[in-house]
Amino acid sequence: MDTQARHEWVIREAAGVLGGRELLSAYLGVEPAQVARWLCGIEPVPLPAFMSALDVIADGPFVNRRQIRVAAIKT
Repeated sequence: MDTQARHEWVIREAAGVLGGRELLSAYLGVEPAQVARWLCGIEPVPLPAFMSALDVIADGPFVNRRQIRVAAIKT
């Protein structure tokens, strides 16, 4: 699975956990059309949105608010 396909899968799964694209877009603070563009592969998923979507999946049904998490990327 390539990176773009993996990112699309994560966005799709996060939307499922939250109950739909509209709820995911509200959680991420973006327009629903933006989420749709990510899911169609029109635009790449930005790293902050990808990381937040991973948090949604990890938290599962216990997601109830936006949490700030810090990730360090070694280059």
